Amino acid sequence: MRFSLTVSSLLVGIASRLVGANVKVSDEGLPESSILFVSNHFTRFETFLLPYILYSRYGIVSRSLADDTVFVGLLGKFMRWAGTISNKNKARDCIIVEDLLKGQSNWIIYPEGYMVKNKRITFDKGEFCTHSPEHEGPIHTGAAVMALRARLSQLRAEKHGHVEGRRFCSSMGIDVEDFDASLKVRVVPVSITYYPIRPGKNRLLTWLDSLIHQRSTRIFEEMEIEFNLLMDSEIDIHFGTPIEIDSYVEAFMKEERLLYNREKIDSFLERERKVLTNRMMKQLYSKIKINFDHIFILSLVTMPTVKVCPSYLRTLIYKNARSLRKMEGYRLHPQIEEEMFRLIIDKDYAPFVSAINIATKQKILYLDSDGEYLFDRSLLEKAYPFHKVRVKNTLNVILNEIKWQQEIVSMAIGNSKYSEQELKEDNFSHLQRREWAYYEKEYRHYHDCSPGKEEKGAPIVLFDSKNETGIVFSHGYLSAPREIETLAEFLFEKGINVYVPRLRGHGTDPNALKEVTVHDWETDFERAVTAMKQVCSRVFIGGFSTGGLLALIYASRYEVDGVIVINSALKLHDLRVSYVVPTLQFFNEMIAYLHAKGIMEWIDNDKTEQPEINYLRHPLSAVSELEKVMRKAFNILKNITMPILVIQGDEDPVVKRKSARLIYDTVRSEDRKLLLLPRKNHAILADGNHLEVFEAIARFIENHS
Repeated sequence: MRFSLTVSSLLVGIASRLVGANVKVSDEGLPESSILFVSNHFTRFETFLLPYILYSRYGIVSRSLADDTVFVGLLGKFMRWAGTISNKNKARDCIIVEDLLKGQSNWIIYPEGYMVKNKRITFDKGEFCTHSPEHEGPIHTGAAVMALRARLSQLRAEKHGHVEGRRFCSSMGIDVEDFDASLKVRVVPVSITYYPIRPGKNRLLTWLDSLIHQRSTRIFEEMEIEFNLLMDSEIDIHFGTPIEIDSYVEAFMKEERLLYNREKIDSFLERERKVLTNRMMKQLYSKIKINFDHIFILSLVTMPTVKVCPSYLRTLIYKNARSLRKMEGYRLHPQIEEEMFRLIIDKDYAPFVSAINIATKQKILYLDSDGEYLFDRSLLEKAYPFHKVRVKNTLNVILNEIKWQQEIVSMAIGNSKYSEQELKEDNFSHLQRREWAYYEKEYRHYHDCSPGKEEKGAPIVLFDSKNETGIVFSHGYLSAPREIETLAEFLFEKGINVYVPRLRGHGTDPNALKEVTVHDWETDFERAVTAMKQVCSRVFIGGFSTGGLLALIYASRYEVDGVIVINSALKLHDLRVSYVVPTLQFFNEMIAYLHAKGIMEWIDNDKTEQPEINYLRHPLSAVSELEKVMRKAFNILKNITMPILVIQGDEDPVVKRKSARLIYDTVRSEDRKLLLLPRKNHAILADGNHLEVFEAIARFIENHS
């Protein structure tokens, strides 16, 4: 058995690599016992994939049942050789129980009994049911019966030896004399999720069609979706919490005589098979990994109108994703686990665009002349032939996968009752809380207490709902939000809402900079802009020094009303950043790999102009991240087209004067202004002449509002 499984697993593994299958596997602990795996069933290749995963990842030998119709030709021979048996095999139950009792092989069973291509699952009158031409009614209980029977046989054997094992399958001529009475049979639910599910042409199907010209046949229509799932989707396989059978047979364990009372056993099996089946199917279906497509279609069907404004739909999806993260017991795709706020600001956010494309292609959404969509609910609910539903009505199939979970549906219905403005205001508050949570966690790590609002690292948010204009302005490297406090108060008095985010690693302890990356800083800035865009119709962005570079990077990707950069360092007087630091960082990384102390781990900053705010030293690794920001900002300047104000002190001791000229000359903004000021210090937002800078910023915002 192991030899055939090794060879078949090798073949499946090679095939998976050839088509580029992306399989993610997780588990809640697989027991060292005989296991009956019960799995949902959506595609043909699951019959081959699950035994391969179990053997290649866990070293677990397993066999499986398959539909009798596939046991033809070479494929049928291969499947028999690999240990698969037909669901029509009269001895199947005895074969399965024999393997489980001997510990010879574990088994994979699909209780649904067929490929549930429409994924239409309901929980009716206390039972899980499937609905299709293949089967209309409760989930098959055969797997539960086999698990219960196997455990009862073990209990008999513990009392009276192997003779009872023989009796179990004597009518089938199968001898289980050698089974291991010490093994406890357990049931492990297996949840398989595919994302994304998309029909359409693929290279493998096109190649096959060129050979046999069967494009219009049913098998090709089905292979269209299955090949796409293999080649272009993430296949998530999750092995759930093992279900102990002893709790179901407790009465038989206490009273030996019940083990031989056929009437009691039959009554027990009739009752408990449904209980066990519902338990394992609930665990199986509830552990489906919820992804963006699930939330997209759920948000769409719960919207109160048939006219769909894209901005409202994005906002509602974000709210639903946030709500889902608070609910316990669900497995979420990394896209949802993350903050996902880019959905709101990025018109090209890939998961949203992909979902919109499939909805319009299948005529569920129609784009009108106003740039909004009309939702055709009747087409979503249209009954397509069962074997075509995955291709013709994909989003309804995806919706069916989760809509049996009333808790999730109720959450979405509740959120759909909010107006777009209410959702935006709620997002504004949420994004502020998220940033504070990052700050508090980092602060507590180094100070063993929570920070106060007056701390230098505390983000600054000055907001009045009457103000229509807002600005997000970032502090620089080694500094903190307090650096911008005076400017923020000045602009707020002018009727401008202000958000000064904290870049992670700053305002707490210099050691925190060892743990952050350029991506973290960009995310912090983007989160703040997203928040401000939720409550202001016009949003400007800017920053001092490195904060200005982050503003430039943002402006190269997303729309804003204007950009303001002050003393932003594309060129530094200290050559260590651009030339020496990258080399030193490389050597430090190599030395750290060899478990030795780095040659230069810290750089002094004791000559800073703002010692009460700035760090007095910083790690070399963080300087390397600063260099990456500079390089990235330089490379994207040509992508900036919105109005821009560049302010630079002409004798800045840190940033070279030509940095400002380089920014001004490279951006493609028609409306641009360069303001060179006679300053000999770097921190021009805090010197005696700072009002000149403040007034210039205020005028720029006013002129472009």
